[in-house]
Amino acid sequence: MSEERAAEIFRALIMRRESRRALAARPVECEKLRAMLEAARWAPSYGNMQPWRFVLVQEPAALDAMRPAFTPGNAWAKQAPVLVVGTANPQDAKIVAGKEYYLFDLGLAVQNLLLQAVACGLVAHPMGGWDEQTVKQALGVPDEVRVVVVIALGYPGRLEELDEETRRKEQQPRTRKALAEIAFADRWGRPWDAGA
Repeated sequence: MSEERAAEIFRALIMRRESRRALAARPVECEKLRAMLEAARWAPSYGNMQPWRFVLVQEPAALDAMRPAFTPGNAWAKQAPVLVVGTANPQDAKIVAGKEYYLFDLGLAVQNLLLQAVACGLVAHPMGGWDEQTVKQALGVPDEVRVVVVIALGYPGRLEELDEETRRKEQQPRTRKALAEIAFADRWGRPWDAGA
């Protein structure tokens, strides 16, 4: 495969990734879960410490134990057939110049996982609205380990099954800030210009 073709496929994958809320109850095949975990496993990490650990929540009792952790705004996620809980132990990562790299490292692994989910035809929606202690208690996560992200995972579902407010959010177009707002040239605040 040429570099141009590989870049085209990768860009298409990135552009298809969306944090959708409509999820079907259909189970996710083990081989797709394995592919996602393998993608996460091969993410870079500072000093190759690989501080991430993932809990795949699929059994009905475990899913039920997780549901009280969600804020009302994430009620839609209670329909997810799989929850992927991303954790990391700060003691398993390097701290350099006061920076705790475990959060960045886990973020890299999660991005790999999300992109692989898209390649597998799945919806993978990382959420922030949940209570860490409730998640820890539900899953038996040790005290020293941080729960950093909960990802609702499944096949695309039907918009009609969402409440009106969530459906409205689901139908909003994706937006991103302009490059000039996020990329600077040589100095903070000086917009980077690809044509310069």
